[in-house]
Amino acid sequence: MVQGEILKRARFEEQNGVKILHIKGKPYEMGYQHGYFLADKIALMVNRTLLATAAYVATQTGSDLKRAQEMLWTGQKMAEPFLPEEFREEMSGIADGVKDAGVNVALEEILLWNTNYDQWCIYCHPHYWQCDSKGNSEPLDSTHPACGGCSSFCAWDEWAGGEGKLIFGKNEDNFNMPEQLDNRIMVIADPDNGFGHVFLTYPGMIGLDGGVNEAGFEMMTQLNSMQYESMEGCGIAIFTRLLLTHASTVDDAIKIFQEHPRCAGIAYHVADAKAKKAAVVETSSKMVCVRYPIPNVKAMWQTNHSNCYPGWMGYSGYNMVADQVLVNELKDISTVENWQNSLKDPYNLYVQAPSRFERYGQLVHEYYGKITPENAIKILSDRYDPYTQKTRPEYLPSWTNNILCTICALYPDFTYHAKDPLGTFKAHIANMWSLVAYPETGDLWLAINDFPAQYGGYEHFNLKELLGRLR
Repeated sequence: MVQGEILKRARFEEQNGVKILHIKGKPYEMGYQHGYFLADKIALMVNRTLLATAAYVATQTGSDLKRAQEMLWTGQKMAEPFLPEEFREEMSGIADGVKDAGVNVALEEILLWNTNYDQWCIYCHPHYWQCDSKGNSEPLDSTHPACGGCSSFCAWDEWAGGEGKLIFGKNEDNFNMPEQLDNRIMVIADPDNGFGHVFLTYPGMIGLDGGVNEAGFEMMTQLNSMQYESMEGCGIAIFTRLLLTHASTVDDAIKIFQEHPRCAGIAYHVADAKAKKAAVVETSSKMVCVRYPIPNVKAMWQTNHSNCYPGWMGYSGYNMVADQVLVNELKDISTVENWQNSLKDPYNLYVQAPSRFERYGQLVHEYYGKITPENAIKILSDRYDPYTQKTRPEYLPSWTNNILCTICALYPDFTYHAKDPLGTFKAHIANMWSLVAYPETGDLWLAINDFPAQYGGYEHFNLKELLGRLR
């Protein structure tokens, strides 16, 4: 297919302040459209944001910038053999599209950029990280411990609102690295082979933290740091697109995780809105474990620590919490009570904001029977910390990972030192985008225009209408 034929099937537009990329066709064609329309923005990600990632890795691992850059490239080379062919073709299309738009970005840089958040997840905890097969066995005295972020919930039947349709909400929280706030995009993808779907990401990145597809399936990714991690596998961008393209049921999703090697510790919240079934799939490079809803509770929620502890919330199976002890400095997990108390240590700088998990449970029960889109937005915008029993003021950052950590996240600035032309910069974690959806109908409410994004309000879209424009 000639360039003109490929490009006329796609477009890039802005609607209500939301940047929307529409792509359609075979994997290479969708990549080419992406690369061509976003070429200048992709160059910013590769030439500036990746420098910030190297600065972050250097800080987390006690390395210099040269060594940190080498570590990133090592991670990319380790991950590349596990890249599914359809996404290798899509990334090749991105590189060719960028080139034909007159911008100089190499395929290797696109491949590296697409491992960005997998490497962020591996290096975000200074106690246990891996570069090549050796890893780090000694704790580092890092002054920049990881901060919490990312969370999701879903509810259905009498637990939801309205007619009991499954409703889904998610927050994606991360650093406002240079150039990223102005380049948050919603992608509407209509593959020739697979389900049409929507996801949020950055230019040049084929996926990130989940989304919704036209089959009524939803998914979300959450950092869930584990002892067993390696770049030799697929990461969050790849699993986001694998599931949104090919899964319509929870069992489809579980099978995909079991069939593909995995890298960093991630919890994947998945749900089939039509069948009203949901699960959280906790993964590491070693294990795939599945937690289903509590009996008689037609809702699920997940934040950034493992809940696959036998006997907890109806779960049975392998104890994933045991694989989290080293990285999260958990003092005692010998019983459920001791484990929960260990999570609540206010000065544990490594456990990922467990107060949010407790708060979701409170809110899901508080809004029982009336989890409408309006109330779902209230849940995702909540700033109450159940541990301190205080509401975090709107623009006051959390004190630690466990003091005033709230569902609507805002953390202090850290200073980083990157190579020129970026140099020294500051960044902090807050909400990049927040999404409420009825996956079965395709209705979406998206906040993406502020930081925290919730503060800028939510815009309504419909996936099926957006896909119809491509068809």
